[in-house]
Amino acid sequence: MSVGISDEDLIEMAVRALLSEEQDVRSLVGQLATRWPDAPALQIIHVLAMTAGTVEHMLAAPAAKLAAQDAWRMAGLVGVDLCMMEYLALPHETAGDLLAYWLTHDRFFLDPTA
Repeated sequence: MSVGISDEDLIEMAVRALLSEEQDVRSLVGQLATRWPDAPALQIIHVLAMTAGTVEHMLAAPAAKLAAQDAWRMAGLVGVDLCMMEYLALPHETAGDLLAYWLTHDRFFLDPTA
């Protein structure tokens, strides 16, 4: 999907986070963007969706199902942010662009206590 950034690396991090009861899925989004700022912004949505779908279909535990639902919701919210960035004529191609938008306009993914 992207040059030099494999879905596998991002998905591995996302699966670990979804299966960990200690990590908020919202903070996972910020971590993905921070760790791979050159990744295409849409790759973050793709990874969240792939991970959510996989967890949803492969694991029956209630906690895993809730985490998958939360990942679907976070993917949608990243999409809303990208739409707003386009509307505001802001760069919106990379995860780094998402980080810049979040730092200036919406800290939701950067501050899980907000």
